[in-house]
Amino acid sequence: MALKKIKNKRQKLVILFIICLFILPAAASAKNYRVIFNHLDGIGDDYGPGNYDYPQYHIFQNKGHLFDLRSMTIYEAEAEYKIRFAFTNLTDPWGAKYGFSLPLIEIYIDHQNGGSSQLFQEGANVRFKEDFKWNKLIKISGWWVRLFNPDSKQENLLNINELSLSNPVSNGDLSLRRKDNNLFLKIPKSVIDSLQQSKIIVMVGSFDPFGYDHFRSISKSRSSWQVYSKSNISNSKSTRVLDLLVPGGRSQKKILRGELPALPYLKIGNERPARQPTLVDQLQPLNKISLSILFLYILILIFVLYKFNYNK
Repeated sequence: MALKKIKNKRQKLVILFIICLFILPAAASAKNYRVIFNHLDGIGDDYGPGNYDYPQYHIFQNKGHLFDLRSMTIYEAEAEYKIRFAFTNLTDPWGAKYGFSLPLIEIYIDHQNGGSSQLFQEGANVRFKEDFKWNKLIKISGWWVRLFNPDSKQENLLNINELSLSNPVSNGDLSLRRKDNNLFLKIPKSVIDSLQQSKIIVMVGSFDPFGYDHFRSISKSRSSWQVYSKSNISNSKSTRVLDLLVPGGRSQKKILRGELPALPYLKIGNERPARQPTLVDQLQPLNKISLSILFLYILILIFVLYKFNYNK
């Protein structure tokens, strides 16, 4: 009888090991993303050139750093890119489609020959340096995601009836989701091409459906809906950018100071050389669900082995 029990336990162990062997390859078949760009930004610097204050309306008050971009990471898979925007405090007082209402994000990308050195739309009130000529622009609000090139038709998106909270020409190829204070944007390579060796400029403003190209305006006096500026620069020349992904060692205050400031760009690195995958590489693509199942089975195996040895 005891021999039969031992035999049954061994059979169960074999079955559990076989299940684990099937789970691991299945989990490893998840999209194998790898990081090609990761840049940290200053925390709590969503004040433009250093002297901007939030509007006085209650949704902007007592919340803290509503436009503060803390980092941006670009992951590459075989057929797509995934971009993670990590914010300090995403809120959704207006019930937006993607779960955040206040930030407006613009990403200019220089990754091909040609391109334009001019802003697609003037709302940000900035300019580019001569060696930055963009080919793609990704514009993100809580209600829509748009992808432009320099030849795109500059449509007027302002819809008085719908407060510009819907996108008349939605881009179904791009997907956006929010998780906590992070935004995840997926872009097929078929619509954006390679980002290797590209230059990028990333800026964040306050989304305003009635604003200049959706950027909230600047005011010299405090008001409910405008960003307050203590600067003496005219409103028409002051930048409407609240946060900027700044190259290491540079000061956002100095970059955004003055009339129509020239923005520096960041570079995305080259392709990494091929090498033999390590255990870390094998585990990297595992998603959380697969890892949870795998660890659960490992715990069960440890428990069964313990009981087997204890009763032996």
